[in-house]
Amino acid sequence: MSYLTEIIRNEIKTVFTDKYYIFIVCLFPFIDFLFLGGIYFYGNVQNMPVAVIDNDHSKISRTICRYIDTSYAFDIAYKPENIEELKNLFAENKIFMGMVIPKDTQKNIKKSLPAEIVFYIDGSNFLTANLSEIEGANIIGTINAGLKNTMMKKRGIQTKHANEMMLPIKNDTSKLFNPSYNYGYFLTPGLWISVLGQLLLMFGTLTVGKVLEQKDKKIKNILYFILGKLFVYTVISVIYIEILFRIFFPAFLIPFDGNTSGAVILSILFIVSTILLGMVMAAVTGSRLDGLKGCLLIGAPAFLMSGYTWPLEQMPALMRTVSHFIPLTSYLEGFRKIFQQNMRIEFILPFAKTLVLLMLIYFIITYICLFFRNEFEQP
Repeated sequence: MSYLTEIIRNEIKTVFTDKYYIFIVCLFPFIDFLFLGGIYFYGNVQNMPVAVIDNDHSKISRTICRYIDTSYAFDIAYKPENIEELKNLFAENKIFMGMVIPKDTQKNIKKSLPAEIVFYIDGSNFLTANLSEIEGANIIGTINAGLKNTMMKKRGIQTKHANEMMLPIKNDTSKLFNPSYNYGYFLTPGLWISVLGQLLLMFGTLTVGKVLEQKDKKIKNILYFILGKLFVYTVISVIYIEILFRIFFPAFLIPFDGNTSGAVILSILFIVSTILLGMVMAAVTGSRLDGLKGCLLIGAPAFLMSGYTWPLEQMPALMRTVSHFIPLTSYLEGFRKIFQQNMRIEFILPFAKTLVLLMLIYFIITYICLFFRNEFEQP
């Protein structure tokens, strides 16, 4: 046990005396958490600048413009004279959407002839493009309903009957878990955890790689060596998790609907398994630099492969298989069910079991690699 205590004491000393470790362990995570939280602080895209070409200059065209301008999503910032000016505004990144109201729109509507309003949408950004298309369609749909209602009433049809004729099928949508489609609620926690995951990989790689580079020293007890280093960085990382849940979530107005204790337990499993994966990188390569290269290879695409933003079921089978060997995948799946969906413990257990299994696999690999390096590479 004295060797285990020595490992823990030396690691704590390194963390709080080495300038490199002080930045990586104490400063970097919080700077990154603040930066990432600030990006999506407002949650929803609002008041996107748009341009309208009104070639009709009628009462109906002015109504359409008023609806567009009062929408939470749009703000009419430009009124170009022609399509060429509209294209220039797109090229200069001044607008996200353009709308053209053709001449004789009101006359055609009064004659029950089709009137086509054209939307030009910048598809280079999926988020703003989807919002522009959906909100634009909603606005035109609302105006259409109002015009049809007015026309039917002029023909002597009662308002109630007019509404029933316009809407023979009604829909009622119930949005669960993130009803406002708030991008900050959805993406920010995932990015925070992803950054923490990369940091954990670095912890495991640096702490083991540093010792392996000292060829003149043997590891006295491999089990205590792993457990001692794992203990120090697990404690530090649990503090990060608690700060995230207790401070950063409330500070950035992100609701946490689930059981905090369950989230902490799942987080500990994630922390331990990810640090062990970092240790595997160092134990296999034998150096910090090569180990960090392995961490970069895993950590960089881990968030995209986790299924958090793109469904795992829609990925090729090989990528799905690889993603399940990265602890971030199981953790984010379980974590989202806790913090957004407030699911019961039985829905979280499969992800916890996967993390425990990964812990055992990575611990065994690390132990075996260190054993052989300790026996055959060092004097």
